[in-house]
Amino acid sequence: MDISVSDNIYLKPIDHENAALLFPLFKADLKEISRWFPFDEDYQLEYDLAYVNEKTPPFDETFVIHYDGKPCGRVGLYDYDQSKGELYLYYWVASPFRRKHIAIDSVLTVMGHMRSLGLKAVLFDVKKENAYSISLIDQLPNTELLKDEAGRLIYRCRLTDGDQK
Repeated sequence: MDISVSDNIYLKPIDHENAALLFPLFKADLKEISRWFPFDEDYQLEYDLAYVNEKTPPFDETFVIHYDGKPCGRVGLYDYDQSKGELYLYYWVASPFRRKHIAIDSVLTVMGHMRSLGLKAVLFDVKKENAYSISLIDQLPNTELLKDEAGRLIYRCRLTDGDQK
């Protein structure tokens, strides 16, 4: 199921085709991405293709972001905690497509989708020096800092009204 974000942005669940189309952009940004996520320099497309075969939507899913019909990034969900009704969310937008509000609009859309599935909150695990991601998270509604650990910040963004503590 494709999810519309705006007139020129949509999200498509990752599959073999759009993973392969996105992979060259990912490899081009891999050195930078590795600062924020645990990817090795020799990361291969086969790893993404294996994930496509193993994921269990809707709470273990990756969406490929399309901008003007071209794949340009990802928004992913992982580590679903059913007892708390929350999971982690990550995003990445390829360097040629940045500064177009693609990331924030895509993240907000996925959060709305998760809310419609009954999720209570999404979590973000961010390195302290990742000022861009912290700035994006600061723009989200109902967000609180949960943990400030050695080099990492964990944020919770509530998707429902009421006490979530």
